[in-house]
This record gives sequence, structure tokens and C-alpha cells, in this order.
Amino acid sequence: MAKKVFVSGCFDLLHSGHAAFLKAAASFGEVYVGLGRDETIMLLKRKPPANTEAERLFMVKSLRYVKDAWINHGMGVFDFEEDLERLGPDVFVVNEDGHSPEKQALCARLGIEYLILKREPEPGLPPRSTSGLRAGGGDLPYRAELAGGWLDQPFVNRVRPGYVICAQLASHPAFVRDSGGGLATSTRAYLAQIRAAGLRRMEPEALARMVFRLENGIDRVGHPVSGAQDALGLCVPGLSFQYYDNGYWPVETRSVVEEESLRWLEGQLSLYALRSPRQPGFDPLRGHECREDAVEALALSSQLCKHAIETQDPQALAESFALCRQAQGAMFPAMYPAHVLEETGRLEAGGHMRAWKFTGCGGGGWLLLAGARGLPDAIPLRITTCNPSQSDE
Repeated sequence: MAKKVFVSGCFDLLHSGHAAFLKAAASFGEVYVGLGRDETIMLLKRKPPANTEAERLFMVKSLRYVKDAWINHGMGVFDFEEDLERLGPDVFVVNEDGHSPEKQALCARLGIEYLILKREPEPGLPPRSTSGLRAGGGDLPYRAELAGGWLDQPFVNRVRPGYVICAQLASHPAFVRDSGGGLATSTRAYLAQIRAAGLRRMEPEALARMVFRLENGIDRVGHPVSGAQDALGLCVPGLSFQYYDNGYWPVETRSVVEEESLRWLEGQLSLYALRSPRQPGFDPLRGHECREDAVEALALSSQLCKHAIETQDPQALAESFALCRQAQGAMFPAMYPAHVLEETGRLEAGGHMRAWKFTGCGGGGWLLLAGARGLPDAIPLRITTCNPSQSDE
């Protein structure tokens, strides 16, 4: 008699990665799938599924690797618990992204074998994820803010003008799995919408203006204006030096694409995902104080970062990170909640980097490290020089 194998998930925008996972699960027995309700997906991901639960159930049940499927009866992270106990499977299969100690403990309590499968595509096929499909494909870039973040906001740059420096990043699988904040993923989704509309061969700054206007459109009345550095950082190739002076849009933007400068910078910097993402309801503006001395320090940090890149000075680069972080912390204390300071404190105590800063408005997510040492989870920076409106041609 074949073993019963249980799998649970959203299975939204069904793709080859889903099919490869279910095929692998079927090698252990007959596969039964519990799908998350639409309300559960909305609760956990804070956005509705692309396909309704009825559509998702129909598609999953149509796959030959699946013995049966249903909509889970519960809600939340453990929406499958009642169904798991009812089915009484021999094996519970998850992929690396779906693993949690709590799931493993539940299976141990119920006497169910718990298996974690690597996330591997079918041979000859590219890796796929629902997040990647939602964001317009893996070839669109991300962005990291190196220094001067918040100077793209008029309430800051009217106190003191200055540079925001961004790097256009090549996509990496970890960015899709770990969208905890800091790589302009929300702005990237608007960029994906523009490309999906069929617009091609636009100049980078013109494309960035369109992204900026779409993200801050008339349907977002009363919502804080997202600064232009995200759109420009995504669209302008290589490094973008954006100089802001009393406005949302820079008075000057310069792109640096010279190989020597980019490869040197890549050798200095890494990205590191904090263990906890931004908490729901995170507001970086809570308790902010736009102090003149802090804005001065912020502008100075970006000048120092610019000089460090131009002269290839690793010490000055690390100092610019530290100064930027201190200035941002003085103005926006909510950027650095206790759990972040605890984790970064452990990294600093271990001597794992020369300096660190957030790549965005903080609260969790991604850190940018200068001179990372002994951190196996650190991802080397890879700066790209693409025009996103042409990147899939």
C-alpha cells in the first residue's frame, strides 16, 4: 500500500517549479495537497492571490502527480493542522522555503515523517517562483542605496542638498525568497507593470520618471510620496549619483558604468538578510526629527562615499557607511528597532564586517556590509548595467 504524502501551500500562478516540487514529493508516495484559502493568503502576504482558491484547486487537482487536493479548513500559518490530523499521512513534505521548526515539531508530535526538499527546477528548465513571476521575471534589476538615503525627500533636502548614491543590482534567487525590505522590491513591481504593458527602448531616466509617477499616482491620495531614488536606482545602469535640492526629483543624475569602478566596489560590498523581516505596520517616519546637524552628516556621508568610490578607498567607504547610519538613526530612530540592534550587535561583536548600513529605510530586511568576513550567508554584490526596458530582448 502506497504511503500518504501531505503537502501544503498557496500554489498561486502555478508554474514549473510547483510541478517539479510535486513530482519530487510523489516519489515518496501518493500526494495530497492542502491549499491556503484566499483569506489566508491575504492575511499572510498582505495582498490577494492572482488566482482564486477555486482556480488554484482546479489546477492542482489536474496535475498527474497529485492524488487529491482541497482547501485547508484553518486560517493563518498553520491553516493545514486540522487537515493534517484528519488525513493522517505517513510523510509531510516541504521545500527549503517552507520549512519551519514549528512544522517539524508538529510532525514529531503526530508521528509523521518530516522531509525537507531542495528547491530544484526540472532538468533543462529555469528556476521559477510565484514572487518572481509577480515581479515581472528574474531579469529585472534590484537596487541598493549606498549612501544619502532620505535626501530624496524634500523635507530633508530643503535643509541641506546632497547626493543619494544607488547601485543597480543583478537579480539573485535570494532576493525573491527574502523580500524583507531594502532592495526596492515594491517599486520594482511598478517597473514590471510598465514592461508588461509592452513599452520598450526607453531612456533610463524617462523610464524612471514613468515608474515614479505610476507608484505615486492619483489613486494614492494622502499616501506618503515614495522618493525617486528607488526608481532611478532600478532604471539607471551601474551606479547612479543623484543630487537632490529642494524637490522630489534630482537636479542632476550621473551614471557610472566603468568596469574598473564597478568591479572594485563589488569586491568591497556584500548583502546580508537579517533573520527577521520588517514587522507588519512598520513606519520609518514614526518619531522622526529632521535635525539640521543630522542632515548635514547625511549629506557628508554621501560625499565621502562618492569620494571613496572615485579614489577606491575602502576605509573611506566604511566610514561613509558608519556616518550615514548614524545620521539616519538620529533623524529616524524607528529605523533601528531593538531586534535589529541585537542582531547587528552580534555581527559587529563577531568582527564580521568593517561597517554596515541598511539599503533602504530599515526596520529589518537587507543590510549592506563593507568588508564582510566569515559570513557564509553574505551575498557578494553584483552590479549590472542594463536598461530594464530592454532587458528581456
